[in-house]
Amino acid sequence: MSLAACGVSAPPASPQVSALPPATLSYVNWFATGNAQDVLFQHQSGLFKGRHPQLTVEEIKRGPGVTMLEKYLSMAAAGTTPDLAALNPQFVEPLRARGMLADLTRYVKRDAQTFKPDDFYPATLLRTTRDGKWHAIPLQMGLWFTVYNRTLLQEAGLPAPDGSWTWDTALQMARTVKDREPGVLGMAFPPYELPVRDNGGEILTTDEQRCLLGELRAIEAVQWIGNLRTKHQVVPPPQETTGQNAQTLFTSGRYVFHVGDPGFLSNVQRAKPVFSWDIAVPPKGKAAHVSTVKGPSLVISKDSAHQDAAWAWLADYTGVEMQRYVSLEGKMVSARKSALEEFVKLDEGFDKRVLLTVAAMARPMPYVAKFDELDKEIDAGLDAVYTGMQAAAIAMPETARKVNLILQAP
Repeated sequence: MSLAACGVSAPPASPQVSALPPATLSYVNWFATGNAQDVLFQHQSGLFKGRHPQLTVEEIKRGPGVTMLEKYLSMAAAGTTPDLAALNPQFVEPLRARGMLADLTRYVKRDAQTFKPDDFYPATLLRTTRDGKWHAIPLQMGLWFTVYNRTLLQEAGLPAPDGSWTWDTALQMARTVKDREPGVLGMAFPPYELPVRDNGGEILTTDEQRCLLGELRAIEAVQWIGNLRTKHQVVPPPQETTGQNAQTLFTSGRYVFHVGDPGFLSNVQRAKPVFSWDIAVPPKGKAAHVSTVKGPSLVISKDSAHQDAAWAWLADYTGVEMQRYVSLEGKMVSARKSALEEFVKLDEGFDKRVLLTVAAMARPMPYVAKFDELDKEIDAGLDAVYTGMQAAAIAMPETARKVNLILQAP
């Protein structure tokens, strides 16, 4: 499908950037060949070069065995800080806190009419802005939603999940199908933050200074998740999955449903399961009904000698037209409202309206500067509960104590 076929016209060059001096920009990312971002980069490169022949954007791939944070810091240490970078959500704040990211606020305000900052889902901006300043531009939305096996539910006489289903309903459904079908294992553990937040708990305080996972509502939710395996046996132990991941277990018909993201959904589409399937919102809890928003963002380095040129490219790449293109061509869930709305219009055999509903209820993780450190401690605490080694009432207060030490450390 061409850009013209999508009804998209190339945006005219902005008068603010038409006289930019020649420059070669370096752009580091981890996107593989064939990935939606690779599709967009190849498409946009020719159009951008036509409008700005004096500007060249050279891609640098992260390489195996390192994170984007490690790649960025190693390039900076070598004196080759990239002009532009794609960052996982947990890496934006560590670099901003180090003073390594350019403040993009002046550009966003200057070009508000064409760039349309209000077109981004508000939840995506919480990982890209601090104190009213823009330090990154959201690119994608990694949303949690439920992918379910419609055939298994129908054969068991169970209704399809809808906006009213709860975590306890999900448990009962998984148990009913598992008891009826010997080859079905049930489900995988859901992302812990969903039951915790749905139960009225939270990960950190709003000022991000203290961990709340040791509080009663969070403890209740984590124990409920652990009980899915240790008590109800609807989450299989590792020996029963024989090394297969959730993707394979779902597409082979062994999981009733799975709380996954757009990447999981794309893989299900490509696998073409022999059974009927669809998507639904995640279950809700006693106190709330939420999802999580993740996804990469783009940044400009503070040390870039070509910030104006870098913004010209970034604003084009993350702009309304290019994001609409990649949503239609790359089947990507964009951080832009207009792009996601266009994607939802495509009939691909599942209820895409769910994505709009989930986007509206999504909240970010607390992406503090030390997120990776505290995330490892949280994973360790959860694992102790999920394996039955400790009750949540013991594991989670200790986890909160360790997280608080990380938060309080200079």
